[in-house]
Order: sequence, then structure tokens, then C-alpha cells
Amino acid sequence: MKKVISSVYILILMISFTACNTYKKADTNLDTFNTDRAKNAEVVLSAGELNSIDSIMGQMLKKYSDLVYEQSKGRIYIEIYASGQLGDERSQMQAVQMGALDIFRANTVFVGDFGAKKLNLFALPYLFNDREHLWKVLDSPIGKELMQDMIESDISMRGLCYLEEGSRHFFIANKKVEQPDDLKGLKLRVSETSILMDTVKALGASPTPLSFGELYTALQTGVVDGAEQPISGYNSNSFYEVAPNFVLDSHTYSPGMLVISQRSWEKLTKEDQRILMECGKRLEKYNKEFTEAEEERLLEKLKKENVDIFQPKDLSKWQKKVEPIYEKYGKDNQKLIEEIKKMGEDTNAR
Repeated sequence: MKKVISSVYILILMISFTACNTYKKADTNLDTFNTDRAKNAEVVLSAGELNSIDSIMGQMLKKYSDLVYEQSKGRIYIEIYASGQLGDERSQMQAVQMGALDIFRANTVFVGDFGAKKLNLFALPYLFNDREHLWKVLDSPIGKELMQDMIESDISMRGLCYLEEGSRHFFIANKKVEQPDDLKGLKLRVSETSILMDTVKALGASPTPLSFGELYTALQTGVVDGAEQPISGYNSNSFYEVAPNFVLDSHTYSPGMLVISQRSWEKLTKEDQRILMECGKRLEKYNKEFTEAEEERLLEKLKKENVDIFQPKDLSKWQKKVEPIYEKYGKDNQKLIEEIKKMGEDTNAR
């Protein structure tokens, strides 16, 4: 008898009651459900993603589904529901906690707001120098310690692997931004996470929580003046059409991660748990190489779309503005922060 870990239909019903204003009816053109694979699999897991299946994170979920299917010899199939088909980030995270959704590609800072506080360290502004610095930390005992914090914090989910789609940057609809003072008074959409909201506030802007699915229209109509996303999210959601001023400031390099419901995890055999973790490590390696090349390609594409791209040569003014964020969110983990910074110095020295 086929063992289906959770039902997407239950999830849809749950979201319709708890977040009916954010649930978007599933678009079968975007749904990556593979009937043959699902029919033949012994275990079917559902996975949610906010961005489109063509985005970096969407492609990573698809790759993970393929890796797991192949390594399990067809016993495990992961069906993907991309483009926010199952609700916004908070709705899907809550669904994972309740076991109504098996897997979700979350941002570590959002997981931090759900109780694994150490993961908030990843979102400290201007903490990482570059991609090499980030992955050096993620691959180190520090990365393992921070992922383990999910289990120790007892938040009903655990991490399968880290993922990244590049650092986050600001983009503005009708104003060129070259220094932090240019952000003063602007309404910027941010994820509903305390550290990101406080970071934007420290830079002088007004943080405005808004459902990701509403952002394009909000930029178009002036409800918000701008937002922040990695290059891939800015491109895949066509935000350059309504906010063509892009600031390559890399204010946050908070990685994503695949999280799995603790309830779903406990229903899996030890062998299936091992497969999911091993495929997660393989996906990390693939993600690192893929994202670097993809970002370079997308930047060239955006230039052809006449996006005004500005990269600050000196971030000292920006870093000075956000010092209070370190005092508020980093005071209990000063040793870890210093270790992370030291790893960046070692990287620069090479």
C-alpha cells in the first residue's frame, strides 16, 4: 500500500481557513506533479516554494526531487508546489509545523523567528563578505551547530540542507539610491521577520510587511516604494519592470534551507531519512556552483533590460547605520559572530 506522508488537499483546506487572503488557487501549468512517478512511489512528499519553478530555488527543489527519486530507486517522490500555490511563507511554515506540508524551502531568518534564534545570526547585515565566505561557514561546525538549533529549539521541524540564491539587495521604483540617506522615508516591503524589519528601519526606511504575491502590484501602484530580494528573485518575478533602480549592496546574505516537518520525518524509515540527508548534501554542492553562474547570467540580462544597477564602492556608511542590529540580535552570540567574521578575514587573505 502506498504511504503518502501528507495530503496537499488537507493543506489547502487548512490555509483556506487560516490564511484565505493569501492562498492562490493552484496553477496546473506551474505544478510539477509527475503522475507516473507518484503512482509508482511508496512514499510521496509534498514540498512548497514561494518563487516560480524557473527561479533558482524552484530549480533547486526540482533537482532535489530528482536526486531523491533516483537514489531511492523510485521509492520516494517529492511533488513540488511552486509560485506560492500553497500560501505565503508564514502559512507554509505553520503547515510544516502541523505536518500538513512535508517540506518547505524557507529562509533561515524566518526559521529564526519561529524559535530557532541562532539562525537569526545569518541575517545580520553585512556579516558575510561574499559567497565563498558564506559557504565556508555553512560547511563548518558553525553551520552544523546552527542547523542543530532547530532540533534543540523544538519547533516541530528540522533542516535537510542549506541553499542560497545570492545575497539580498534593494530595488526602488522611482528613485536612484546611492547611499543609505537616500532610503530615508521610503516604504520598503520586507518579509515579516523582526531582524529584516529592524535592519531596514536602521537604514532610515519604513519597513512594510506585505505578502510576496502582492508585491508587483504594490510597486506598480505606489503602495510601496521598493523592496529587497536576491538577483534571482528580482528577475524571476519581473520586478525590474516596475522598480528599475537596483542597489547591489548585499545587505543580507541569509541562506535558505530545506526544512521538513518533524511529524513527516518520524514517519520515515531510518534508510529514507539517510537518503534525504545525503541528497541534501549533494544538492548543496550543486546549488553553490549553479547559483554563482546563474547570477552572472542574470546580471547581464538585467543590464539589457535597462535596469539602473548601482554597486556602492564603500559600505562603511551602510555598516555604521546597522550597528544597533548587532547589539540587539547578536549580544548573546558574540563569540559565534567573531568566529564567522574571522573566517571572512581568512578568505580575504588568500
